Amino acid sequence: MNPLHRFALLLGLSAALGGAVAAPPAEVEGELQRQLQQALWPGDIVQLAERYLARFPAGPAAAQARTLRDQAGTTLRVLAQRDVRLYRSAFQATGDDSALESELRRAALGDRQAAVRLANLHHRGAAATTQDASRYLGWLQYAAVLGDQQASYDLALYYRREAQPVLAAQYEARAVELGFVPPRDLDHFRK
Repeated sequence: MNPLHRFALLLGLSAALGGAVAAPPAEVEGELQRQLQQALWPGDIVQLAERYLARFPAGPAAAQARTLRDQAGTTLRVLAQRDVRLYRSAFQATGDDSALESELRRAALGDRQAAVRLANLHHRGAAATTQDASRYLGWLQYAAVLGDQQASYDLALYYRREAQPVLAAQYEARAVELGFVPPRDLDHFRK
């Protein structure tokens, strides 16, 4: 029986007997900390941080739980935007690739460079990922909304190649707004 189930059972028995459990066992706190450190989906991070803070508001990891909750909450707001097509399944690692899990964790907490690296992994189909154009675009969209100028420009190039000039112009304008200086286009005329 895992520690959380044991604690719930103790609370149920205590309530049934009319008593109260003075404090939850330390192993429950440790288990919550472990789950919070391993969660990859921003919604799970927020939920686990809230659970930790509700049970241990002055616990040793309370400050960290608040920080993680705030970072993942920001990520959830970004993911809710309609121009970001990235879903829970994108935050799941396949196999035991700790480097990939680390990148997913960083991205879940709003690291735009991690999102760009994940986009490139899906573009090439490297490091336990498959080549997936929709995931490539989703990670670039996410990074662009987080403020990555190169991701914005890469999206502009992608949409230009796909003959979608309106989207290309929007992302190029966003890249320039973020400080990106696009290279000069080469014409195809001989001088």
